[in-house]
Amino acid sequence: MSDAILNQILNQLQQMDKRFDNIDKRLETMDERIETVDERLGSFNEKLDSFNGRLESFDEKLESFDSRLSVIEEQTKSIPLLQQAVLETLDITKRLEASQITFERKVTSELNTHQHSIDILNRRQLRMEADIEALKSR
Repeated sequence: MSDAILNQILNQLQQMDKRFDNIDKRLETMDERIETVDERLGSFNEKLDSFNGRLESFDEKLESFDSRLSVIEEQTKSIPLLQQAVLETLDITKRLEASQITFERKVTSELNTHQHSIDILNRRQLRMEADIEALKSR
């Protein structure tokens, strides 16, 4: 083979090497981004676990409060002013339950948002993998 052909082949191989280096850099960037997302999700999961623990504690306190309220209602049936106070306390409990439900919906919404972001990242990764495969098959 002539030197010109060998130089052309060498140039083509060097260009391919540069492309592969570029692909490697992009893959490393993607890996870093995925690791960042994983770290954020881990942090979010820890916060969610903490929140769930607090909710369970709140539920236990709420159940305890409900049982104590029943005892008080029974003991104060004949005292109208105390009975009124108990009913007002029950109203507060219901509002707290409504607030808890609203907060749970907000957390669920945030989880859905994060899941959507993960889905988008997965699609991008699949597209990039397909592009890489297409480049490899050239």
